[in-house]
Amino acid sequence: MPTLAALKADLRSLATKERALGAAKYFKTGVGEYGEGDKFIGVTVPDTRKIAKKYSELYLEDLYVLGRSKVHEERLCSLHILVARYNKASTNAERIELFEFWLELLADGFVNNWDLVDTSAPYLGEILSRHVGYGAEFLRGLANSRNLWERRSSIILTFALIRLNKFGPTKAMALELMEDNHDLIHKAVGWMLREVGNRDKEWLTEFLNKYKNRMPRTMLRYAIEKYSKEDRESFMVR
Repeated sequence: MPTLAALKADLRSLATKERALGAAKYFKTGVGEYGEGDKFIGVTVPDTRKIAKKYSELYLEDLYVLGRSKVHEERLCSLHILVARYNKASTNAERIELFEFWLELLADGFVNNWDLVDTSAPYLGEILSRHVGYGAEFLRGLANSRNLWERRSSIILTFALIRLNKFGPTKAMALELMEDNHDLIHKAVGWMLREVGNRDKEWLTEFLNKYKNRMPRTMLRYAIEKYSKEDRESFMVR
């Protein structure tokens, strides 16, 4: 059985100080920044995925410890493993257990940067299509959290529903987050709206015509990336 110690050793064998310094800067770990205090050892995302695949059978207890590591790449690795297990789950009971495992990591502050949210929420959000307990009220609670990463999760979780051509929750969360003051929320909402537009451009056009004047400019720019230059310019006119 693969061990936690072996996983950590394998990650460190692939780490470099140069990448660690670059990642710390890229993920805003300075004082007062959104990733303040996070620790990187300098492992690439593809290498992290390879390690996660190698240790996919890690004991759940060890995965719990890994997900609470001080090292960013170790937490990222835990989320890759968690998503893989969710995708292989054969019962709703198992899916709920894994989703609640992730929610606990989120609530406790360990899913605490945009890459960690975006690695996990688009896939674990599939539970929203299966379990009525994770409906509008649940998402609204996340959207109104004081925690930036819970707010980002509220919209990114709906990606799984977008793939099923269910756009209502994305619209609801976009409206819930419309007045949010953080750039990372603006980008996330714009991204999800663009994903809806990739599947139903008429839906997105109607939404934009109705709400573009309320949308932060970054949110709007992200949402309209797939439109023609002329249409983008038209949408940006207030």
